[in-house]
Amino acid sequence: MANLIDGQRVAQEARIKIKNDIAHLQQERGITPGLAIIVLRSPFGRMHIAQLKERNCKQLGIKSQIISLPETETEEELAFLIERLNSAKDVHGINIHPLPPHLSHTRISQLVDPVKDVEGLHFLNMGRFLLGSTFLMPFVGRGIINLIESTGVNLEGKRVVIVGRSQLVGKPVSFLLLQKNATVTICHSETKNLTAFTRQADILVVAAGHPNTIKGNMVKEGAIVIDVGVNNVGTHLVGDVDYKEVEKVADWIPPVPGGVGPVTIVMLLDNVVRAAEQQ
Repeated sequence: MANLIDGQRVAQEARIKIKNDIAHLQQERGITPGLAIIVLRSPFGRMHIAQLKERNCKQLGIKSQIISLPETETEEELAFLIERLNSAKDVHGINIHPLPPHLSHTRISQLVDPVKDVEGLHFLNMGRFLLGSTFLMPFVGRGIINLIESTGVNLEGKRVVIVGRSQLVGKPVSFLLLQKNATVTICHSETKNLTAFTRQADILVVAAGHPNTIKGNMVKEGAIVIDVGVNNVGTHLVGDVDYKEVEKVADWIPPVPGGVGPVTIVMLLDNVVRAAEQQ
């Protein structure tokens, strides 16, 4: 039976450092970090996640504001809002929640001032990241690495398989793991015989976007499995991994919810503090 990777505990350890960094910023420079969260009121917006971020901000001493917009918001209207936030001295980070199909998250994220791009999606920050810079790294990737390292594993030389090649998860996580000298394979929707790859993984990171994609027979015995997925199935939230099956095979696995989510939110807020330090 797998050991549980406690995302809440990992997040709490990171919160202690963030609180200290905020106290230092306030004492030395009189700055209180500020975060603006842009949410369109649609099934994509995830307002409950925005409220969770707001609650975390309050606990840590970060000023936050949720800007809730109608689903009919146009790209021009969003551009005007982002321009205003770029100029606001009390806003140090801008977080844009998933947008409806008629709006391009990638295109709109380029309107954010790179120093306020706490998502790490601006092309300038992505370029810096690929060159090895540590400024405003993609926060989801940072959270996943923290979860893996909380098991005590030495990543050097480990075979890692990532299921999913998204800009927010698969690609940045693969690069962070390469920096730590892991051997990385990325699988995706067009991969033939997925099981042949996943069964070889010492560490398996799953961000497929579909519930219960990974079954117990697809996992190497003793592997570390990180389930990034959150899917609504009926009245339940489930991951991309069939938890009941995989926990019998894996050595370590986080719960869904309560695993990746708490850590990634804290890494986002750590990026807000880093951005405030640079402004």
